[in-house]
Amino acid sequence: MEENLNEIPAQEISVKKHIVVYGKYDYILKNVQDLLDKANFANTGFTSLPEASDYLRQNPVDAVFIGGGVDPQDRQTLREIAASLNKDLKIVEHYGGPATIIKEVTDALAK
Repeated sequence: MEENLNEIPAQEISVKKHIVVYGKYDYILKNVQDLLDKANFANTGFTSLPEASDYLRQNPVDAVFIGGGVDPQDRQTLREIAASLNKDLKIVEHYGGPATIIKEVTDALAK
């Protein structure tokens, strides 16, 4: 039996999950984004609610990560925007240190 040497094996296409990160402080936002990068998640970060809201309306995302220092009213606004765009969009409301961030995101995406 002859092998077809010109045939290229099918490769798996891996698509990174895209997370929007919303935080109160730039330095914390960067730390969260760095952790998500290392865990192989695509992410886009914001400290401005109008910018985050516009981005959510214009781009497909898999989850929204909201940092612990975010104002409760901003949290509610983001949850409402997310629900109006996609009822299945996952929301991760993080309170605490960086040790649980990846697990929280992974768990939310698995639901």
